[in-house]
Amino acid sequence: MFAAIDRLAGARVGVVGDLVADRYVSGQTDRVSREAPVLIVRYEAEWFRPGGAANVAANIAALGATACVVGLVGDDEAGRQLLTTMADTDAGGAVECRHVIVAPGRTTITKTRFLAGARLTSRQQVLRLDREPSTRPDEKLLAQLRDRIASVDTEVDAWVVSDYGYGAFDEASRALLREIASRKPVVADSRYDTLRFQGVTVVKPNEEEAESAARSLGLTFENECELAAGLAARLGVKAAVVTLGNKGMVLSADGRVVRIPAVGSEEIVDLTGAGDSVAALLGAALAGGADMETACRLANHAGAVVVMKEGAATASPVELRASVAAAAR
Repeated sequence: MFAAIDRLAGARVGVVGDLVADRYVSGQTDRVSREAPVLIVRYEAEWFRPGGAANVAANIAALGATACVVGLVGDDEAGRQLLTTMADTDAGGAVECRHVIVAPGRTTITKTRFLAGARLTSRQQVLRLDREPSTRPDEKLLAQLRDRIASVDTEVDAWVVSDYGYGAFDEASRALLREIASRKPVVADSRYDTLRFQGVTVVKPNEEEAESAARSLGLTFENECELAAGLAARLGVKAAVVTLGNKGMVLSADGRVVRIPAVGSEEIVDLTGAGDSVAALLGAALAGGADMETACRLANHAGAVVVMKEGAATASPVELRASVAAAAR
């Protein structure tokens, strides 16, 4: 696996999907308001991180690879900050944002998480405030996105699809991605529409998403291995990767099912964005020429690294090597 980590540097990966601005506001609390049964939180700090497809791109850059991003942001403060933050990464790789569409009058998807805790305790999320566009992308915007996917495809070795359900994909764009998958790896990570990405290279649902998709297909299964195998067969994909949280993941590919156990500590700090990190590593590793099982095992290590960090986080090649070495002992 160390050779596969070395090959991450220099890989070019297209990322298409829902770009999200993640804001965090942290404060100290030690009493409840007399005005209403709510905590009084004294402001301490706030910070900003890329979320959704933007977090996938940040993870790819952290691996030393280049992420070429296709997506939508609004012509607003959150959109401008998101583009600046992605482009100004200090990771070993890079994020290219020139194919992101800035749509006037459209709201950038923004999730603001409020964290609170007593003095000398860790801060826990107590509220999330979401800002979303009032309408889904229209046909004009969707056509522009398809044109940019086609343009970026000439520059990349693989794709990661990050679908959070905000309307970035229609059937025409999914058909384009299926055509691309006949030539290079396309990893699809869809929160609600795994079934609609049939025919790509890899689908990467979590356990809940996989079970929902299986029920919609009328599949019967007695365990996670049968679940992954059934999805791979019915969706016509080369591989189905079902992530299982603290149980690791299951890979079904080429008629084989491989159970990959969890690695790292069981003392999880934050699950936010872990799926993005897994998808990013899968895409980057496949772009670098890794076989499917090696890519999945590295993705498993990436997930183990980021859940030990607060918020949407990334895993570096140094951290991956350390995780692989620790698991081998």
